[in-house]
Amino acid sequence: MKSILKLFGVLMILVSAALPVVIPEAYLYLIGLTYLFAIVVISWDLMVGYTGQVNLGHTTFVGLGAYIAALLQTPMRIGIAIHPLAAIILGGLAAALVGFFIGIITLRLRGYYFSLVTAILPLVFMQTVFIWRDVFGGEEGFSIAGYSLLDTTLSKYYFSLALLLVSLAAMRRIVKSRIGLRFMAVRDSEELAESIGIDTTKYKVLAFVLSSFFAGIAGAAIVNYRYTVGPELYDIPLMLLVILSAVLGGLGTIYGPLIGAIVIYLAKNWWLRDLIDIASLPINDEIVLYAILIAIGILMPRGFFHELRERIEEKA
Repeated sequence: MKSILKLFGVLMILVSAALPVVIPEAYLYLIGLTYLFAIVVISWDLMVGYTGQVNLGHTTFVGLGAYIAALLQTPMRIGIAIHPLAAIILGGLAAALVGFFIGIITLRLRGYYFSLVTAILPLVFMQTVFIWRDVFGGEEGFSIAGYSLLDTTLSKYYFSLALLLVSLAAMRRIVKSRIGLRFMAVRDSEELAESIGIDTTKYKVLAFVLSSFFAGIAGAAIVNYRYTVGPELYDIPLMLLVILSAVLGGLGTIYGPLIGAIVIYLAKNWWLRDLIDIASLPINDEIVLYAILIAIGILMPRGFFHELRERIEEKA
């Protein structure tokens, strides 16, 4: 299985690098944005798939990273302007810092209480956008055009691809390390993990901070990619899309959510819309997507990647 994954990974990197030669610019723009969405999904899997703690407010950190980076890059907002790359990193660090304080408070809770608390977070942070509209731009957000790191579709595409590969490698390194083993021990049995001396709260907070950091980085990169920041980066529909992508791909695998993110994001913003228009169906793409989630839950409850791996191992 490992050799197949390596071969498939190398092939996908080569195909991705060559896409600008054959794909029209409009589609290239969409695919580059898909790579950034994939970072958000994989970072959610880092927390949920490897520690078993269901975070329903992951978009909080996407929005935090986005707004922090946008504010730091645009001088007319708070009177300072730093290099966009530094702003992206600071956006990730700010998200991680907020994740640390929230994690210390909430991750002592067990069961569904943690999930319920995190579900409220995007709504709380979204209100700041409306209350301080002079700074955050209110419902419409604001533009960073002229202050972005990226200025062409080609540069945006390769930047998002590079950021995805770096983030994927970093998160894979984490889950394959001793830290990752402790994450999985917490997921499999928190009581047993505590009995062998693992500080479960410490590792849950660490997973939450790391997950928040990568979500913040992705949010900051999305702003530089599309030049605008708005409250929809906190919103519930984005959170539902993240959950759908990770569950479809297979939680606790890193690669499964990556595949799920690419398939679901492109389906929602490209393939499904075209198919629905061609077939003149009286439904929208979200109905189809959630019907797919129900079907996957029945036919492949552990996700696509787990099912594929088991079948390959059986044949081997």
